[in-house]
Amino acid sequence: MSGPDQDRQHAATPHKLETARKQGKLAKSPDVVATIVLAVGFLYMTWQGWSTWQAQFRLDRALLLQIPSVATSPNLIWPLVSTAVRETMLLAAPFLVSLVLAALLGNVIQNRPVLSMDPLSPDWQRLNPVTGLQRLLTVRTLFLALRAMLKLGLLGVTAYLVVRDQIHGYLHLSSMPAASVIRRLLDATASLGLHLVAMLALIALVDLIYSRREFAKNMRMSSRELKDEFKSREGDPRIRGRLRELRRDLLRRSLAVRNTRRADVLITNPTHVAIALRYVHGEMTSPQLIAKGRGFMAATMRAIAMKHGIPIVQNPALARALYRDLAIEQHVRPDLYAEVARIIVWVYARRRSGSPDRMSAGVPA
Repeated sequence: MSGPDQDRQHAATPHKLETARKQGKLAKSPDVVATIVLAVGFLYMTWQGWSTWQAQFRLDRALLLQIPSVATSPNLIWPLVSTAVRETMLLAAPFLVSLVLAALLGNVIQNRPVLSMDPLSPDWQRLNPVTGLQRLLTVRTLFLALRAMLKLGLLGVTAYLVVRDQIHGYLHLSSMPAASVIRRLLDATASLGLHLVAMLALIALVDLIYSRREFAKNMRMSSRELKDEFKSREGDPRIRGRLRELRRDLLRRSLAVRNTRRADVLITNPTHVAIALRYVHGEMTSPQLIAKGRGFMAATMRAIAMKHGIPIVQNPALARALYRDLAIEQHVRPDLYAEVARIIVWVYARRRSGSPDRMSAGVPA
């Protein structure tokens, strides 16, 4: 069944690419690694091949000169063999190390280094013969086989052209000293190898471009996958909405605690709602609501008002109207001017008279 969610038409997100990278799934071409390894190998052969063979010949000659002593003393055979193996490995070590470094370089230049054990984990599905046959009998398998044959054909043609141009030099090998024959063969092999590397480099470039496009295609995502990834990373919308609501409530609480200390009067319901009003004569056209709360927050505001000596006026209807119609930092509406002004005048009168600020059940008419 197909549908919009099954159509992978969207480019992979950075999160999916990074997840695939951690799993060892990368866009890389084995031909790039093979090209660099062969190039380093043949360049090393051109640079140090003859001197390495000369050192090996000297080692072999020294070993052959030890044969008479080994015949008379059989106990010397194992020290001689260990010496031969050790010296041979020392001669071959620079060449082998250069190949290993070339292989690492071939992988690093294609992708950043990554350490993942997922590719090494056992996949028992690969042992299923039915699944194996299904993988063999696919259009992709046929395409890979044809591509491998094309690469082999191009390399074969290159090798034929190089050998054809050098064939005349091989006709005189029988009349040359053994050392000259070996050096000539080393030079011919290095020349052939470098020509093959040049052709393989072109093949690797094309294969790298194809591998990256194929990887990007395989990593494409459907609309459903995009939504699922967004939910998994950002969380469910309802949970995010609830978190935003909790943050706003926490902000209101902090504002209520801080602003209540600056209030001139606190109007209550008397227990369920609390409204903190502030008025500066000559600066404000009407009193300003600087904090409001209900339930536990209203109780907290009453406690702060009592601690700081702020008058508390019980007026349920006015408290509900202010709580319902005004936001924090808004000024009182004209239709509530008279009732609020009567409270503010009463508060200022108490201050002038020096009366203690205590909770009041109402404002005298």
